[in-house]
Amino acid sequence: MTISETREKVLSGEVQLNDIVNHYISRIESRNDEINAYVATDFEAAKMQAEEIQKKIDKGEAGKLAGVVLGIKDVISERGKKLTCASKMLEDFESVYDATVIERLLAEDAILIGRLNMDEFAMGSANEYSNFGPVKNPHNTNKVPGGSSGGSAAAVAADMAMATLGSDTGGSIRQPASYCGVVGLKPTYGRVSRYGLVAFASSFDCIGPLAHSVEDTARILDVIAGFDESDNTS
Repeated sequence: MTISETREKVLSGEVQLNDIVNHYISRIESRNDEINAYVATDFEAAKMQAEEIQKKIDKGEAGKLAGVVLGIKDVISERGKKLTCASKMLEDFESVYDATVIERLLAEDAILIGRLNMDEFAMGSANEYSNFGPVKNPHNTNKVPGGSSGGSAAAVAADMAMATLGSDTGGSIRQPASYCGVVGLKPTYGRVSRYGLVAFASSFDCIGPLAHSVEDTARILDVIAGFDESDNTS
């Protein structure tokens, strides 16, 4: 389902949030060993988020992304979670704050289910060079998914997330989106805050969404875009 369809069904009571979360948990459990898109998951936290957001839905207070389950590229900081950039060098590093994009997703009731594989330090175009091993293309596991946001594209293509966040310096969202047959957007530089993004080339880096459709990508962008005083290029 698209984000708008999901939101409509959730708000009408036709679908419960825990059913949506359980669907993606099931998909990750059945496909991730083969695809290797996720490097870490937090199913219990996702279920707890779903319970809290369901209460807001029942009160008519749900955010724009209520019902949307996302994965986050392992180059964007989430408080209390490993931030490794797919490198052994950072295998024990834990982020102490949320990136601005994470704060904005959570404020609109998105559910974050896990961290996504990538080329080490976002330096690659095939997602073959990761401390966690290569990501496979869900359509043909003998093929690469593209990179460096290969895990972000593969997770959407394999229905292991409704949408994901990646980062793009010289094609790292757009190229894997193309390889995996999903929609990926590199926003205009400065439109989305880079605060909390581990830099590759900061004068080019952009955080952007990957999803099944242009509309879904636009809905994610609508939430994460905007001025941020913590980013001096915003």
